[in-house]
Amino acid sequence: MPDNRDIAVLAKKIYELSTLAPAELDERKWEALLILTAVLSSATADGIARTNADKELRWGDAIRKEGLLSALHPKWHLRSDDGKPPVIQLALESALDNPHRDLRTRLQALQFIAPADREPLIDLARSLVADAFKAATGDARNQYVDTMRSRSATWFREPWLIVLPYEGQPPGVLILIDNQGSTHDGGIYDDPSDDTEWEKTKFGWADAIRTWDVDFLRDNPLAQFYLGAQSTAGDIASGANDAVKGIATLLKWAPYAAAGIAVIGLTATVLVTRR
Repeated sequence: MPDNRDIAVLAKKIYELSTLAPAELDERKWEALLILTAVLSSATADGIARTNADKELRWGDAIRKEGLLSALHPKWHLRSDDGKPPVIQLALESALDNPHRDLRTRLQALQFIAPADREPLIDLARSLVADAFKAATGDARNQYVDTMRSRSATWFREPWLIVLPYEGQPPGVLILIDNQGSTHDGGIYDDPSDDTEWEKTKFGWADAIRTWDVDFLRDNPLAQFYLGAQSTAGDIASGANDAVKGIATLLKWAPYAAAGIAVIGLTATVLVTRR
């Protein structure tokens, strides 16, 4: 069963609105419309259909009596003065069990959770951020991190800061939600499990060697490092012929060797230092 506890919080808000008289609902119709939108966007198609059918059964005549525009008023979804639960209860019921809510509707639901109700639902905010980050492109992830860093030094421990608007700006998580997609650039966010055949050749050492991809073997960043570091490698390798120069170069890295770093570790250290 999906963890849709945020919908339960919206249900509390729906209940509060349903206890209001129609005249009071009219004063809060914009608030009610926003909350109804969040609920309906999270409901299943069947839940929405049952809600509309119940609205027609219970309030259809009253709607037509007031005029066509009256059908847009949120009060018809929220009224309970006929002694029954509001019709939106059917959509709420379906939203609680809906396993197919997308990231945007999950974010929308979180927007309407009152500050006093947020702490018990902090894991829902965290899970939304994690799901959005996992499926976003590499560029979007970089932009998101840069944006959140500019907002708070401890942003990574503040999920509500990520999912709520910030000083008139959109929530940081929207950067991820608006840029969902695979990353195929061979970078740190590239998941090798979904690599295309081109990627396996372009970014994969094993396939590049098997297919003897000369362009890759020649132009990949690590190969370029070795080409650019030929003087250092040559100095060390020719130590027997040029003892003084070779030893001087080797001593530069002596602390790493003394610490027990293997050859591959030393190579990585050189690479990072050179860059």
